[in-house]
Amino acid sequence: MLSFNVAQLLKEGVGATRHHVLSGDLNDLDECNPGATPVEGQLDMVRTPKGVLVQGHVYLTMQATCRRCLAMFERELDLFVEEEYIATIDLVTGLRLKLDDDAEPELLIDEHHTLDTREVLRQYAVAATVEPGLCRPDCRGLCPQCGADLNVETCSCHLAHVDPRLSALAGLLGDADAAQAPERKPQP
Repeated sequence: MLSFNVAQLLKEGVGATRHHVLSGDLNDLDECNPGATPVEGQLDMVRTPKGVLVQGHVYLTMQATCRRCLAMFERELDLFVEEEYIATIDLVTGLRLKLDDDAEPELLIDEHHTLDTREVLRQYAVAATVEPGLCRPDCRGLCPQCGADLNVETCSCHLAHVDPRLSALAGLLGDADAAQAPERKPQP
Protein backbone atom coordinates (compact mmCIF):
# COMPACT_ATOMS: atom_id res chain seq x y z
CA MET A 1 0.00 0.00 0.00
CA LEU A 2 1.42 3.38 -1.04
CA SER A 3 -1.68 5.47 -0.16
CA PHE A 4 -3.03 5.86 3.36
CA ASN A 5 -6.26 7.22 4.78
CA VAL A 6 -5.17 9.60 7.54
CA ALA A 7 -8.60 10.86 8.67
CA GLN A 8 -8.28 9.33 12.16
CA LEU A 9 -4.77 10.73 12.57
CA LEU A 10 -5.96 14.21 11.51
CA LYS A 11 -8.69 14.04 14.20
CA GLU A 12 -6.05 13.56 16.90
CA GLY A 13 -3.84 16.19 18.48
CA VAL A 14 -0.46 17.39 17.28
CA GLY A 15 2.19 14.74 17.94
CA ALA A 16 -0.08 11.72 17.47
CA THR A 17 1.81 8.99 15.59
CA ARG A 18 1.06 6.03 13.34
CA HIS A 19 3.49 3.43 11.99
CA HIS A 20 2.84 1.97 8.53
CA VAL A 21 4.47 -0.73 6.44
CA LEU A 22 4.98 0.41 2.88
CA SER A 23 4.65 -2.11 0.05
CA GLY A 24 3.67 -1.69 -3.57
CA ASP A 25 4.87 -0.71 -7.01
CA LEU A 26 6.02 2.59 -8.46
CA ASN A 27 5.29 2.83 -12.17
CA ASP A 28 7.48 4.32 -14.90
CA LEU A 29 10.18 5.83 -12.69
CA ASP A 30 12.34 6.94 -15.63
CA GLU A 31 13.48 5.84 -19.10
CA CYS A 32 15.63 3.04 -17.63
CA ASN A 33 12.82 1.79 -15.38
CA PRO A 34 9.58 1.49 -17.34
CA GLY A 35 6.75 -0.50 -15.83
CA ALA A 36 6.41 -1.51 -12.21
CA THR A 37 9.25 -1.22 -9.71
CA PRO A 38 8.58 -2.91 -6.35
CA VAL A 39 9.09 -0.75 -3.28
CA GLU A 40 9.04 -1.65 0.41
CA GLY A 41 9.69 0.22 3.61
CA GLN A 42 8.39 1.60 6.86
CA LEU A 43 6.92 5.02 7.50
CA ASP A 44 6.10 6.91 10.66
CA MET A 45 3.35 9.50 10.35
CA VAL A 46 3.16 12.29 12.92
CA ARG A 47 0.27 14.77 13.21
CA THR A 48 1.46 18.36 12.72
CA PRO A 49 -0.50 21.64 12.94
CA LYS A 50 -0.83 21.71 9.12
CA GLY A 51 -1.17 18.01 8.36
CA VAL A 52 1.07 14.94 8.64
CA LEU A 53 4.86 14.59 8.75
CA VAL A 54 5.99 11.41 6.99
CA GLN A 55 9.41 9.94 7.85
CA GLY A 56 10.90 6.57 7.10
CA HIS A 57 13.08 4.29 5.03
CA VAL A 58 12.17 3.01 1.59
CA TYR A 59 13.96 0.22 -0.27
CA LEU A 60 13.87 -0.43 -4.01
CA THR A 61 16.04 -1.72 -6.83
CA MET A 62 16.34 0.30 -10.03
CA GLN A 63 18.07 -0.26 -13.35
CA ALA A 64 20.92 2.21 -13.80
CA THR A 65 23.72 2.90 -16.28
CA CYS A 66 27.33 2.41 -15.15
CA ARG A 67 29.26 5.67 -15.38
CA ARG A 68 32.41 3.93 -16.69
CA CYS A 69 31.31 1.15 -19.07
CA LEU A 70 27.72 2.30 -19.78
CA ALA A 71 26.33 -1.18 -19.01
CA MET A 72 22.94 -1.50 -17.31
CA PHE A 73 23.01 -2.86 -13.78
CA GLU A 74 20.70 -3.19 -10.78
CA ARG A 75 21.18 -0.48 -8.19
CA GLU A 76 19.76 -1.01 -4.71
CA LEU A 77 18.51 2.13 -3.02
CA ASP A 78 17.87 2.77 0.66
CA LEU A 79 16.11 6.13 0.79
CA PHE A 80 15.32 8.19 3.87
CA VAL A 81 12.07 10.04 3.21
CA GLU A 82 10.91 13.09 5.16
CA GLU A 83 8.07 15.28 3.92
CA GLU A 84 5.14 17.14 5.44
CA TYR A 85 1.80 16.54 3.72
CA ILE A 86 -0.75 19.33 4.09
CA ALA A 87 -4.45 18.79 4.86
CA THR A 88 -6.83 20.34 2.30
CA ILE A 89 -10.18 19.71 4.03
CA ASP A 90 -11.21 20.59 7.59
CA LEU A 91 -12.43 17.33 9.18
CA VAL A 92 -14.95 19.04 11.44
CA THR A 93 -16.61 21.43 8.96
CA GLY A 94 -15.83 19.66 5.68
CA LEU A 95 -14.74 23.00 4.20
CA ARG A 96 -11.70 23.43 1.99
CA LEU A 97 -8.73 24.86 3.90
CA LYS A 98 -6.79 27.88 2.62
CA LEU A 99 -3.44 26.72 1.23
CA ASP A 100 -0.21 28.61 0.69
CA ASP A 101 0.47 29.65 -2.90
CA ASP A 102 3.65 27.56 -2.92
CA ALA A 103 1.94 24.33 -1.78
CA GLU A 104 3.19 21.43 -3.89
CA PRO A 105 0.35 19.27 -5.29
CA GLU A 106 2.13 15.97 -4.52
CA LEU A 107 2.24 16.97 -0.84
CA LEU A 108 -1.49 17.58 -0.43
CA ILE A 109 -3.83 15.24 1.43
CA ASP A 110 -6.87 14.90 -0.85
CA GLU A 111 -10.54 15.60 -0.09
CA HIS A 112 -11.00 11.96 1.01
CA HIS A 113 -8.15 12.37 3.54
CA THR A 114 -5.86 10.10 1.50
CA LEU A 115 -2.13 10.66 1.74
CA ASP A 116 -0.53 9.33 -1.47
CA THR A 117 3.24 8.72 -1.30
CA ARG A 118 3.77 7.56 -4.92
CA GLU A 119 4.91 10.82 -6.54
CA VAL A 120 7.16 11.76 -3.63
CA LEU A 121 8.77 8.31 -3.63
CA ARG A 122 9.29 8.52 -7.40
CA GLN A 123 11.02 11.89 -7.00
CA TYR A 124 13.27 10.59 -4.21
CA ALA A 125 14.23 7.53 -6.30
CA VAL A 126 15.02 9.55 -9.42
CA ALA A 127 17.02 12.10 -7.39
CA ALA A 128 19.05 9.28 -5.80
CA THR A 129 20.13 8.04 -9.23
CA VAL A 130 21.18 11.43 -10.62
CA GLU A 131 24.75 10.68 -9.59
CA PRO A 132 25.65 7.65 -11.70
CA GLY A 133 27.04 4.59 -9.99
CA LEU A 134 29.35 1.77 -10.96
CA CYS A 135 28.25 -1.69 -12.08
CA ARG A 136 31.00 -3.04 -9.80
CA PRO A 137 33.79 -1.37 -7.77
CA ASP A 138 36.56 -2.54 -10.12
CA CYS A 139 34.85 -1.54 -13.38
CA ARG A 140 37.53 -0.79 -15.98
CA GLY A 141 35.27 1.20 -18.28
CA LEU A 142 35.57 1.67 -22.03
CA CYS A 143 38.70 2.11 -24.16
CA PRO A 144 38.81 5.78 -25.17
CA GLN A 145 40.17 4.84 -28.61
CA CYS A 146 38.08 1.91 -29.85
CA GLY A 147 35.23 1.85 -27.30
CA ALA A 148 35.83 -1.76 -26.24
CA ASP A 149 34.41 -2.76 -22.86
CA LEU A 150 37.61 -3.41 -20.89
CA ASN A 151 35.69 -5.60 -18.43
CA VAL A 152 34.94 -8.05 -21.25
CA GLU A 153 37.88 -7.81 -23.63
CA THR A 154 41.45 -6.58 -23.81
CA CYS A 155 42.50 -4.08 -26.42
CA SER A 156 45.94 -2.76 -27.30
CA CYS A 157 44.78 0.67 -28.45
CA HIS A 158 45.75 2.54 -25.33
CA LEU A 159 49.28 1.10 -25.40
CA ALA A 160 49.94 1.75 -29.07
CA HIS A 161 48.72 5.34 -29.16
CA VAL A 162 50.10 8.11 -26.98
CA ASP A 163 48.65 11.58 -27.34
CA PRO A 164 51.51 13.70 -28.73
CA ARG A 165 50.75 16.40 -26.18
CA LEU A 166 51.48 13.89 -23.40
CA SER A 167 54.55 12.21 -24.93
CA ALA A 168 56.92 14.18 -22.67
CA LEU A 169 55.04 12.89 -19.63
CA ALA A 170 55.29 9.32 -20.92
CA GLY A 171 59.08 9.81 -21.03
CA LEU A 172 59.05 11.03 -17.41
CA LEU A 173 57.11 7.95 -16.36
CA GLY A 174 59.86 5.78 -17.81
CA ASP A 175 62.47 7.82 -15.88
CA ALA A 176 60.44 7.48 -12.68
CA ASP A 177 60.32 3.69 -13.05
CA ALA A 178 64.09 3.60 -13.51
CA ALA A 179 64.64 5.86 -10.47
CA GLN A 180 62.54 3.55 -8.26
CA ALA A 181 64.50 0.44 -9.22
CA PRO A 182 67.08 -0.52 -6.58
CA GLU A 183 70.62 0.44 -7.45
CA ARG A 184 72.82 -2.57 -8.11
CA LYS A 185 76.45 -2.65 -7.07
CA PRO A 186 78.93 -4.33 -9.38
CA GLN A 187 79.91 -7.84 -8.34
CA PRO A 188 83.69 -8.32 -7.59
